[in-house]
Amino acid sequence: MSALPLNNQQAFPSLSALRAGHLDLLSRFREDKESPRYALEIRDFIERVVKSGVTIDRNEERRNAQSILDYWGSRLYRLNGTAVENILASFDPDLAPDLEDRLCPYVGLDYFSEGKKQLFFGRQPLLDRLVPMLKDHRLVIVVGPSGSGKSSLVRAGLIPALKSGDFPEGRWLYLPQLVPGQHPLESLNEALAPAAGRDVILVIDQFEEIFTLRADEQTRREFAHKLAELATDASREHRVIITLRTDYRTQMTRLPELDQESNYFQVTPLKYNELREAIEEPANLIGLKFEEGLVDALVNDILGEPAALPLLQFTLLKLWESREHNRIIRAAYDRLGGGRAALKTCADQFYESLLEEDR
Repeated sequence: MSALPLNNQQAFPSLSALRAGHLDLLSRFREDKESPRYALEIRDFIERVVKSGVTIDRNEERRNAQSILDYWGSRLYRLNGTAVENILASFDPDLAPDLEDRLCPYVGLDYFSEGKKQLFFGRQPLLDRLVPMLKDHRLVIVVGPSGSGKSSLVRAGLIPALKSGDFPEGRWLYLPQLVPGQHPLESLNEALAPAAGRDVILVIDQFEEIFTLRADEQTRREFAHKLAELATDASREHRVIITLRTDYRTQMTRLPELDQESNYFQVTPLKYNELREAIEEPANLIGLKFEEGLVDALVNDILGEPAALPLLQFTLLKLWESREHNRIIRAAYDRLGGGRAALKTCADQFYESLLEEDR
């Protein structure tokens, strides 16, 4: 029997979307496999997968997609004797879809905010330890080197996890997150103003500012005392979360009411699989692809860097800006000089672009 031509279905934007469509169709087909309507659904799905081949370049991904095609081609034939064209289309980079700038899945040198929580990946092992800690400790100090991702972990990881878990909004009042700044006591009092009669979650980010800005010793002590009072208030169930750079931990001995060993949570460097997740998962959300071998090169270059998260995000942002349609290619990575050199390369390029009097 000759194969019937396909119709005009839209390609899947990514292999992950293709797999999701496969699982969805499979679950519904199993529930009512005798229904004639599934013949048309299977046929349409096959066409979408065939067309998706133009944007799938990795050999392993192409094998996975073709395996799904073979499965549904066989199912369709057994269902009603219909044979269709089910060979994955050849990869063609010129036919790849364009991705709009607004879809950028990376944050550069900025931290991940709660509004970017859907893009925050690679830190689940830390969150699996940090979230339960808040059940038993009313004061937690998240400590790590500069660039280790403390702020992102708390803002985009911990706070959303608390809100969706044992510390739901409504039952708990989430106060505006603050940094000590030039006037730490005033900032703290303003943040606590709406807290009367409520159990609150308070985040103090970049706590080291209490030592680096203009606060005198008396101000530091009053600031620490207010936080300790909040965390030990017997009439409420407040939680206080602090982020602190590792190189200021010894300074905390000057604030003994906060400096308890059991209060500290250490942020560890991103591991190999966590770096891969931080690169690939945000990309998968929008159908962004990397040339084969590029993710491995980037991970191996960044692995072991104390400031891995911002360095990685900066490199990814620059690669995003150099994308070709929906792909990031190795040539763009090489132009940056690799992951470790990306920031220096861009800084040098900016400096060289200035007029002599502006340098």
